[in-house]
Amino acid sequence: MKHLGRMNKISAIKRLKNWKFWVIIPCFLYLIIGNQIPTLASIHAYPESPTQTMYRSVQSFRDAGDKAWQVVLYKRVKSGLVDSIHLRLVGFPGIVELSHPESLKITAGTGEVWQAKDVWDELSLPGNVGEYDLLEFMKELDYNTPLRLNLPLKDNQVVELSIPPFAVEEWRKLVFNY
Repeated sequence: MKHLGRMNKISAIKRLKNWKFWVIIPCFLYLIIGNQIPTLASIHAYPESPTQTMYRSVQSFRDAGDKAWQVVLYKRVKSGLVDSIHLRLVGFPGIVELSHPESLKITAGTGEVWQAKDVWDELSLPGNVGEYDLLEFMKELDYNTPLRLNLPLKDNQVVELSIPPFAVEEWRKLVFNY
């Protein structure tokens, strides 16, 4: 009888040693996968020539219809001067097709509205990709506010994509600190 009591104690001790696995790992997975806590993507520099560098921020967001979009803000610096700031939006091929050349409507959390020129025709991109000139918009945006992007799709449809403040903060760092 004493032997069975000792075995239960040993078993209980082994289970207690594994509590970290059974508590911490599921919590970690929930936070990372289930809750999708936002994290700042890193800003990367890509030298394109001795006098030109591209800086970019790449993130993924889902629209109101739960479709994934890759969101890339990049700027090109030539000989120390900002040449361009573009926003590239990439939807899943065969699922979405953007309407070109239509401007991108950007609405800030404060209610301010901007239009960004479509530069897709100049770049010969596929239909699931949109590219917009954000140079003037980023010069005017002086706070980290949530943004709503109204993406013009074929057949006069519009998809709304929300950009959270942490992403706007990163965009502003890319524009003003790099």
